[in-house]
Amino acid sequence: MADKPLAGRVIAVMLANGFDEIEFTEPQKKLIEAGAVTKVVSRANGLVNGWYEGSWGHFFPVDVDLAETLAVDFDGLVVPGGFRAVEKLAEDPHAKRVLKAFMRASMPVAVIGDAGKLLVVNEVAKGRTVTSSEDVRAELEAAGASWEETPVVVEGSLVTANGAEGVREAMDRFIEVVAAYEREADAQAA
Repeated sequence: MADKPLAGRVIAVMLANGFDEIEFTEPQKKLIEAGAVTKVVSRANGLVNGWYEGSWGHFFPVDVDLAETLAVDFDGLVVPGGFRAVEKLAEDPHAKRVLKAFMRASMPVAVIGDAGKLLVVNEVAKGRTVTSSEDVRAELEAAGASWEETPVVVEGSLVTANGAEGVREAMDRFIEVVAAYEREADAQAA
């Protein structure tokens, strides 16, 4: 069990067309290695298209329509960056609802790179210590967040990463956060 700390856990990965492919595939690999099941949640119909090295990348299957996604059905949420995807998610009422539900319940959330903007859009950045892509720094600071120039910041159940550079470390930390959250939930249920 120690080598699969997330065995039996289901992690939502929220995507929109134009997401940064590396910021999706690296976390997905790490989570699966840790024993988790990942479910792609998106408004894209059937397949969602990544962005890789300056052009459109691969298509990935969508497991759950974002409109039907509930935080209670998952053990954590990962939101990869990619400004094209983040712009779409920032306008989507279901994306806002899902992120807010995870944050309100203090459930494990990992926000990578440009996705830091979603903390601003959802008005959950104020008073938090975070990192993100440099492109989102000013928006986070203007919204009242304390921004750190570091690959990863962990604050409670929120893990933020500066992008592809910090994504592996962020997933290691996110796995620790999810495992600790689950241990606490199990202890409270006992």
